[in-house]
Amino acid sequence: MPPSDPSSGSSSSQPSSESSAHPDPGASAEPGLEPSTDAAASRSAGGGPDEPGDRNRMPVVQDADDRLPPPTFPGSGHDGQPLPYNAPRDGRCSVDSDRVLVQRWLAEKSSSTQDDYARDIEQFVEFVDLPLRYVTLGHLQDYRKHLEECDYATSTQQRKLSSVKSLFTFGTELRYFAHNVGAAISTPRVRNRRAERILSESELWVILREEKTLRNHVLLRLFYASGGRVSDVQDIRWRDVQERPDLEGADGRPGGQVTFFGKGDKTRAVTLYSKVWGLMERLRREERDAGFGADDDPVFRSRKGGPLSPTQIWRIVKRAATRAGVKVTEQTREDGTVKRDENGDPVLTSDVSPHWFRHAHASHALQKGADLELVRETLGHESIETTKTYLHAQPGKSSSYYVDDAPDFDG
Repeated sequence: MPPSDPSSGSSSSQPSSESSAHPDPGASAEPGLEPSTDAAASRSAGGGPDEPGDRNRMPVVQDADDRLPPPTFPGSGHDGQPLPYNAPRDGRCSVDSDRVLVQRWLAEKSSSTQDDYARDIEQFVEFVDLPLRYVTLGHLQDYRKHLEECDYATSTQQRKLSSVKSLFTFGTELRYFAHNVGAAISTPRVRNRRAERILSESELWVILREEKTLRNHVLLRLFYASGGRVSDVQDIRWRDVQERPDLEGADGRPGGQVTFFGKGDKTRAVTLYSKVWGLMERLRREERDAGFGADDDPVFRSRKGGPLSPTQIWRIVKRAATRAGVKVTEQTREDGTVKRDENGDPVLTSDVSPHWFRHAHASHALQKGADLELVRETLGHESIETTKTYLHAQPGKSSSYYVDDAPDFDG
């Protein structure tokens, strides 16, 4: 099947052997992600295969021996010239197809986000309708314009383009590509609204004081003290927490440690100051009195005995912040009208989410003197760019020690 023109939607003519620009005319050309005939036909008809409501269509992927694309695609470029073949001449790459490249790239991503990354790449492949080694900067720029015309949110446009850029960077590092065509493409700028999502200490204290249920209070306190994500905290078991007598607090009580198995399937340990550790010990005593609290039991147990779900965790945080009157807004229906209760009063909800506690941890710790590298390690950021600079970590401590002024639990 001859690939379609990614810019016009028309089919390109079959190149002759005289026009081949493949670095090794006697070798098999690059097999890859098969361009979709449906995708080409859809664009010819004026539509797009990757409209926001149509994201689950899979490109056809075939084995290397099933399809041998021509080494050049005459007329596929913006100037009508054959597209260049972006592969190193030494042929030393162990990856032999687009499909294998994508599989290996996805294997380096978190299991919880692999499906999202895969959909981003599938959408891009359907748009360009070419093997990846024939993709040029022009195709990437066309795709960026296409995403904008589809009215995706700016943050979504940025993520989709960043996924493609990441794949080309990965492929270039493996020498699957001779040049990283994604390096030059810029992504849409997204306004940084993090400052709007950082709780002040006074707001945080009100939320904690108003939560009288021990399990929920410990959950909120752990989010703040550890800077953990929902994926970190959700499924921790009692075997993942342990006492640290060497981390004695000002009150003379020992501290503790929690081990997270979170984003990117990475493990990190975060130490906890004595006040939080004391609450976790109290929670375990109550769990044991109820017949739970064994090493394999979840720390934050639902009524059914299993760990709280992400939805349940979000609900606990939302209710606590709403009850405290922090960042509350009126709930609205799809038509924009305000929801009202049986008494006719507006139904309120808080904008606060579990991740706001993570932002608060980082902000408050830095304000109190924690260095950026220590915060980076505690939060599990992959890059120091997330915390803006690089500083040597202090061994044996985490930045939770800088946020230990929360009020005592009086429930």
